[in-house]
Amino acid sequence: MAFVNRDINTFRSISSAPRLRDVLRWRIKSSPFEMYSRASDIIPVVNTDIGSLKKKRNFILWIGHSSLMIDLDGRRILIDPVFTNRLLTVKRAVSLNYDLNDLLPIDYVLISHNHIDHLESNVLRIIRNSARYLIPLGLDYFMKRYRVSNYVSFDWYESFKERGIEFIFVPAQHWSQRGPFDRNRSLWGGFIIRSSRITIYYAGDTGYFDIFSKLKKLYGNIDLSILPIGAYAPRWFSYKNHMSPYDALKAFCDLSSDRFLPVHWGAFRLGREGVDEPIRRLFSLWEKENIEEERLIFLPVGGVYSLPGMSKTA
Repeated sequence: MAFVNRDINTFRSISSAPRLRDVLRWRIKSSPFEMYSRASDIIPVVNTDIGSLKKKRNFILWIGHSSLMIDLDGRRILIDPVFTNRLLTVKRAVSLNYDLNDLLPIDYVLISHNHIDHLESNVLRIIRNSARYLIPLGLDYFMKRYRVSNYVSFDWYESFKERGIEFIFVPAQHWSQRGPFDRNRSLWGGFIIRSSRITIYYAGDTGYFDIFSKLKKLYGNIDLSILPIGAYAPRWFSYKNHMSPYDALKAFCDLSSDRFLPVHWGAFRLGREGVDEPIRRLFSLWEKENIEEERLIFLPVGGVYSLPGMSKTA
């Protein structure tokens, strides 16, 4: 498929970034304590046995929020890595019992976009060039800032295959910004990860739009869809850039995936909803729609899931 965004100026025209007046309206109407976890939030968490995990194969570790580590036949893939306990003024709801150093070595680092809840700069300082980074177009400036050169830049629909694993960067409805002067300087998207035995789709951050049915047509059966369900309230402000549990369920149906792993919840309160509200709402929708229980993969923070159709070792 032809590349669509090689001209960096097109990023602005496809961005769904909120307008400044909407950001100000949201902030004015928000309580100064709104981004802190509430006492009523109940976040399921387990202490991850990292020592045992190093010996396992073919699993997904949910680090929390949108950060995951996937093992495919011994290849370790880190996605949207964030290990910090605080994003500016927003504190993580539950602390991790391990850090990035405990997960090394990593083979690939996938970055969907440059927002601070999806890319922690300290990760680049620690891993440096020992892993290959797969990044959106335009993010080169950030990699060079941390002297990282082992990366591949992706336009939408561009693919890269190595060591039996194919990575395809696919569209998302979102935007990018790291600081005050780099709005939409780099692209954003999701990844399809394919090996000979499994196809996984990681959506990154996105609002609901027609991409999900298109991906089904383009790439066929997707065994596991990893979709975001949090930071959706208030809807007037967030609907273009973040899916609600209802939107995510529609996306899952569009994709006709075998299984659904919900992420982008359980760590940082980035919307007006509670930290645990997204998963509770998804459970209710799942029951209402009478979908088979085994198709929804519920993980606590730090939880591990053995990949279907592969060796059950985790």
